[in-house]
Amino acid sequence: MRVPAPRIVAVGDLTADLIFEVTELPIRVGDFQVAEEMHLEPGGSANLLILLSRLGASVAALGTLGTDLWGKQVFQALETEGVDVSLLRREGTTTVALVLVDAAGGHSFLGSYGKGEPLVPGDRERRIIAGADALFASGYSLAEARLRDLTLEALEVAGQRGVPRFFDPGPAFGTLTPDERQHALASSDILLLTEEELRDLFSTGVEVLLGFGSADRTAAEPAAEFKVQSPATPAATPQAAKSSRAHTVVVKRGAEGCRVHLEGAEGADVPGLPVTVRDTTAAGDCFDAGYIWAYLKGRSPGECARLANCAGAAAAEKLGGGRNVPTIEELREMISRSGGGIEI
Repeated sequence: MRVPAPRIVAVGDLTADLIFEVTELPIRVGDFQVAEEMHLEPGGSANLLILLSRLGASVAALGTLGTDLWGKQVFQALETEGVDVSLLRREGTTTVALVLVDAAGGHSFLGSYGKGEPLVPGDRERRIIAGADALFASGYSLAEARLRDLTLEALEVAGQRGVPRFFDPGPAFGTLTPDERQHALASSDILLLTEEELRDLFSTGVEVLLGFGSADRTAAEPAAEFKVQSPATPAATPQAAKSSRAHTVVVKRGAEGCRVHLEGAEGADVPGLPVTVRDTTAAGDCFDAGYIWAYLKGRSPGECARLANCAGAAAAEKLGGGRNVPTIEELREMISRSGGGIEI
């Protein structure tokens, strides 16, 4: 019997990225540089949605895009990539980010949030969230005023129906109020953040973050075990993965790979891959997509981390995100370079 495609909803953080390839960073006052290349691509959670769609997931974008030229181009690109855009509100203006990338793969962002009326999910949006196999949200979604209530309510609806909630705080998390941060953390099951964000935003450490998941687990539920699942082990269905509520914190460490912390178990390092970095702009979003995909395929935390590392590394070898995120062939090549043994 054919297993249905995992259904994933991503809330907000849809941007139009103007990507300029410059000679060097930082750009100083009075400097003149000629960009080698310039691209306009969907950014933010669009990177995650596009990669998951290419992997075979059924993905939907929940949020808003403006009626401006930027919004039209992002909308068309997502639609072409197989993303369900029927839930998107088309009003106001689009969030735009200027992305400067130098020859060493470093980047700098300058962004402007779109403007529009605050959004809340309607009955149709709530039904789709409740029927999803996973919900993804980020700190950027909460930092954008018109998306804050939508994001918080989406997390709440997913929690009520047992839908796994993946949350990437990102640097924007630091702009939120303490109450908003507390609410977001308490409404998440799996946190995906960088080593720098862990240090700068969560000085209390991983143990406190893991504690936010305790209310979602019964006393009789055993602690999760960290192991790399054998490729020969049959994958679980999305419904089976959906029933697991063990809280997890995944710390992204760039070229070093990542470290996975499970509630009630000792954290473990999963090494990264040596690659020639071209641009890390979309690497974190692709890492998140790889972890979510493996999770919904019933893989162990170790194998989820391995696929996430491969997805992030494959993205770092390319310039820009959006339609430039890794193809299936590029991801398989990276898996082969990592030693293989991961099915997608």
